[in-house]
Amino acid sequence: MTDEQPAPVASAAPGRGRDVLVASGRATLALVAAVAAAALAAGVLLLPAPSTAPAVPALTVTPERADQTVVCAGGAIGLTRGDDPQPTVVATPARAAFGPGLVESALPESDAAGGGAGVVTLPREAPSDALAAAERVRAATPDLSGLAAAECLTPARTAWLVGGSTTVGRTTWIVLSNADVVDAVVDLRLWGDTGPIEAVGSTGIIVGAGSQRVLPLSGFAVDEPSPVVQVTSTGGSVAATLQTSIVRGLDPDGLSVVTPVAAPDVRHVIPALPVIGLEAVLERFSADGGTDALPALRMLAPGDATVEVTVTLVPPAGVVGLTTQTTLDPGVVVDLPLSDIADGEYGVVIEASAPIVVAGRTTVTGASGSDVEWFAPAAPLVAGEEALAAVAPLGADAGLGAVLHLLAPDGADVEIDGIAVTVPPGSVVTVPVASDAGLRIRPSGTVHASITYRGDGLLAGSRVAPRPAAAGSVTVLPG
Repeated sequence: MTDEQPAPVASAAPGRGRDVLVASGRATLALVAAVAAAALAAGVLLLPAPSTAPAVPALTVTPERADQTVVCAGGAIGLTRGDDPQPTVVATPARAAFGPGLVESALPESDAAGGGAGVVTLPREAPSDALAAAERVRAATPDLSGLAAAECLTPARTAWLVGGSTTVGRTTWIVLSNADVVDAVVDLRLWGDTGPIEAVGSTGIIVGAGSQRVLPLSGFAVDEPSPVVQVTSTGGSVAATLQTSIVRGLDPDGLSVVTPVAAPDVRHVIPALPVIGLEAVLERFSADGGTDALPALRMLAPGDATVEVTVTLVPPAGVVGLTTQTTLDPGVVVDLPLSDIADGEYGVVIEASAPIVVAGRTTVTGASGSDVEWFAPAAPLVAGEEALAAVAPLGADAGLGAVLHLLAPDGADVEIDGIAVTVPPGSVVTVPVASDAGLRIRPSGTVHASITYRGDGLLAGSRVAPRPAAAGSVTVLPG
């Protein structure tokens, strides 16, 4: 026996115990049934639904190439005589265009009488995507004189125009060409040597489809020696340039077409900044204080911070270059003079601590007069890929010639129409080329290239653009 005794069990009233057991049993059966039903329902929900959709593989699609179009700025713009002078074309351009199956046309409307941009289109069905075009114009009137040239441009939504002036004797036109099928609405932002310029009427400018607007920069920035203009368009894209000219005293003394910088960047390369007869230029223009005749770089830091800039003048092989440094205040345009240098075929590499825009200016003089040219940075040509360059026609202008400039920061071998040229690192190579010609250029490394046109007291330039990027393949995943 053990000491532990079972606990007493309370007795139920007669007949009640059986009722409790029966009720308890019914409740238990109901609970079991509910749980079973819930489990069955959950099982039905958790079972995978039968699949009837077939497996669809991913599909890779390469978009069809679109038409390529470049726009050429057109003729030299002057003013009509009389009480109400209006813009008018005083010299028509000569164009060179190269590529298979090109279609050339012109914009039917322009603010300048007799004007209108040229349009060169490479159809999508052409056997190649190679397209290049350039224009040259020579003006010789009592109010306008000089040689100007420029590559024809792919229209864009944004462009930065660095060059020109609106001081006494200086005229600068903003030229906006819209080859699109829809209107473009253009806004201008302007900066000068004292900072940003608030200009009435600089926003909401309508450039109709198939038309060209020609606007005096002096209407937005009066007596400004160092303008920079940002062009932004919505709707259609535009090709934006400046045409700038100089009259010193009573004599016309230079003409240039300013092509755009694509965007602010921390590194820019100008392949050509030729300094020709600088001593004669200084002697000729010292009397009238023509400081804008000196070689110079125009720079703007459009951001909010001070920017440190290093400028390297890259000389021909075997010649020592020059490096200088400067500081840019935010929003203030600086013209950095380059007067203490010898004559030479220079290129320029500009490196900055924050994004800037830049262009270079040089002047030449001769027995026939003087000329000014603005040189914008050139995009790099891609190593191993062929680029097509257009050399503008020079026509019957005696004594004019064309020169190809190549600058490879790290050095490169370049094939030009099958002829091999070596560009040492840290130097510029120049190659005389025929005018009115297409050049096929294939570099082994990164190369920047441009073309200059020169004669007695005449100077102009155009850039060589890289081959347009092909449309990439797109992978379409099943839905």
